[in-house]
Amino acid sequence: MTIAMLFMQPMFSFIGKWGKNMTFYERAFRYVQRKKKKTILLFLCFLLVSTLVLCATMILQTAQATSDSIREKTGSKIILENRQGQNAISTDTVSKLTNLSNVTKLNRVAANTALPVNFSPIIGKDDEDVLNHSVTLQAYDDSSADGLFAQEKYRLLEGTHISGHQNGIIVNSYLANTNGLSLGDTLTFKAGTGEIASGEIIGIFFSGMESKQDDAVMAAYRIENQVYVNHELYEKMFPGNGYSSVSVYTSDPGSLSVLYEQASALVDNTITISTSDSLYQQMQAPLKQVIRITTLMLILIIITAVIVISLLLCMWMRTRTKEMAVLISLGFSKWNLFLQAITESLFLFVVSVIGATATNYLFSKSIMNIIFASTDYASLSQTHLTLQHFLTLLFVGGLIVLITVGISIYPTLRANPRDTLSRMEG
Repeated sequence: MTIAMLFMQPMFSFIGKWGKNMTFYERAFRYVQRKKKKTILLFLCFLLVSTLVLCATMILQTAQATSDSIREKTGSKIILENRQGQNAISTDTVSKLTNLSNVTKLNRVAANTALPVNFSPIIGKDDEDVLNHSVTLQAYDDSSADGLFAQEKYRLLEGTHISGHQNGIIVNSYLANTNGLSLGDTLTFKAGTGEIASGEIIGIFFSGMESKQDDAVMAAYRIENQVYVNHELYEKMFPGNGYSSVSVYTSDPGSLSVLYEQASALVDNTITISTSDSLYQQMQAPLKQVIRITTLMLILIIITAVIVISLLLCMWMRTRTKEMAVLISLGFSKWNLFLQAITESLFLFVVSVIGATATNYLFSKSIMNIIFASTDYASLSQTHLTLQHFLTLLFVGGLIVLITVGISIYPTLRANPRDTLSRMEG
């Protein structure tokens, strides 16, 4: 028997005594216990990687969730308007617009003059023209979403806006003061065709331009005599009159151009169509930057982790070539040895996940504050660690372990154990 074989005889005897009776995970845990320095170093590598991956995952998924929420709530829309401001958009067209894909709501706008029955309009000049004794009714589904209120040219002083949940009338503060009106009072209007309708005052608004108007302006066109009403009241006086403008809101700003094309096919050239998603684009810009940078960071973290951990495992695996060759000679399958190597690293990774979770739980708020405090999304700093973040870390980390162990052990498993032992003997 050669000197090399005499030297390896104790190893064969030791493994033959207890190795065949041990499972791959038992051998893995014993190896981790024996190689304390290597174990600590590999654990620290996994802890650093796990912490960085978890942090990047939290930022990325939180930013993406916020982006999706903004997509649904920013009110991106197309606006259909009659070129002459007439109520020329039919109810049939509105019905077809409602059925288009990704449409969340419509805000119909219609306008017409009516005679006040139980109050008086503000008049700037003496004129017997019926327009000089009328008010203009502005019918909205939601008075806050579009028009002069949305443009902040009109400001609500008291009460609430007209909406799908709130019907009523909004009047100008000058008109209310002149007639002694307040919230809860009832106003009655009469159309030129004789129809009468009444409603309750739910809001009072102010423009700031009332006193700057020319006295020659007819009463119906004065700011003080602009009266906002809900469509139910309006249609009692002007049934089937159509709409001068319709805002079509979508839940998917990305498909705004598709919605534009679909709406264009429903109207003629008397109707103009414009798009409005500037708020969405403005709010998305910083989020897109955060998502892009975080995604790049996550990719770099994974690539760096694979390279560094692979190099460490490759160096250590070279010192275990004899051990692997002996185990294979004793009848252990290569798959069994691969599972042992996987278990060794996977065990340390799972322990590092616990450490990374604790670290991020303690410091995630500070990290989020640093990243988001200077942006328009300070609320994101309140994000907490969730199960989704934890599962993502397990998936990414498990993938890193599988790749790095596979790279490091492949040359050893591919080699013929007899050749390995022969080289050692030589």
